[in-house]
Amino acid sequence: MKGYLMTSLLLAGIAALASHVEGGHRKLSAPTYYIATRADYTGDPARIHVRGASNLPAGARLSISIYDRVGQGSTLLSDETVATVDGEGFFEVAVHAAKGSSFRHNVCDVVFMPRFHQPASIFEAVGEEGERLGFPQNPQAYVHSGEYYLLDSVHVP
Repeated sequence: MKGYLMTSLLLAGIAALASHVEGGHRKLSAPTYYIATRADYTGDPARIHVRGASNLPAGARLSISIYDRVGQGSTLLSDETVATVDGEGFFEVAVHAAKGSSFRHNVCDVVFMPRFHQPASIFEAVGEEGERLGFPQNPQAYVHSGEYYLLDSVHVP
């Protein structure tokens, strides 16, 4: 009886562990939605390479902007740029300088706004106004004029 109980417990433990493992790797999760971004300036004053990961649904559209500095009085340096989260949770795009502007080591803002040209399927996940983005616990979630949004702001090295 004792051997049967020990074997059952061992098998239950292995089954529980296996349910958290996919393809030999631990299945990752997050408590809420996030955007993680890296922006690289390679010396070309007209281009910055931006890539990242997000657990937003596939097809989510992200607005990407490059500014000269953080905060009030900063100047937008980039053309309008949109990246789309792919089926694996990644995004990548080249951001181009606006006419008359040039890049160096600036600030890159990546913003997810539910009402920013999103496919209808996105609303099912995050809510019509983004109310399921995790505000106020999520450190990337903000609210403006009743609409919730995510913001990841990174320095461009």
